[in-house]
Amino acid sequence: LLPVCCRYPPPSNKHTSGQSKAACAGCSIKSGDECPNECSDQGRCVDGKCVCFPGYGGPDCSETNCPGNCNDNGSCVNGQCVCDPGFTGPDCSEKSCPDNCNSRGRCVNGKCVCSSGFTGPSCLDEACPGNCNNRGGRCVNGQCVCDDGFTGADCSEHSCPANCNNRGRCVNGQCVCDDGFTGADCSEHSCPANCNNRGDILLLYHVSDSCKTKYLKHITLVKLTLSH
Repeated sequence: LLPVCCRYPPPSNKHTSGQSKAACAGCSIKSGDECPNECSDQGRCVDGKCVCFPGYGGPDCSETNCPGNCNDNGSCVNGQCVCDPGFTGPDCSEKSCPDNCNSRGRCVNGKCVCSSGFTGPSCLDEACPGNCNNRGGRCVNGQCVCDDGFTGADCSEHSCPANCNNRGRCVNGQCVCDDGFTGADCSEHSCPANCNNRGDILLLYHVSDSCKTKYLKHITLVKLTLSH
């Protein structure tokens, strides 16, 4: 039973008034009947009924009052869901993405759909054009580092040996040499009409009398075939 002072209303007998005040110092006054389960410590008892704190409900305030009961993916705090790791939303029903996609994409069913120019599970990495075509290189800080044999911003083009030594142009991985040069990489000097298949190429150094400077010259020794 409750102390005398905790019964409502307290007795008014003058002989017990002082005693009642002393006894009531350590108790709270409850009105009428007691509330079920003492309102689960999540509300106050008024006239035998629980007035629940925000976020709680039910006859004894034992039920959380958050949307969807946080879908068992979080806890209810003052009427709002505090979601467990990996979940988000007002009712913790949505799967969250790592680092919220670093504000460089959107989260769809727990996976980041990155904005243009970004990639990776959390959209943290810079993307390369064409993803370097998945065959010719790797992406480093947003730029393609092409493998041997490939070139271009996205590694989509075939490269030529030694870049044709700047003596020709690269077409589909093969050098088209400028006049006067030949070879797979245009590193060799060519002769007019390939000497008509009647001679060989010799490389000589000639020193000019006027400036004494060495020049590289081509002379062709022509093999003549005489027929009678």
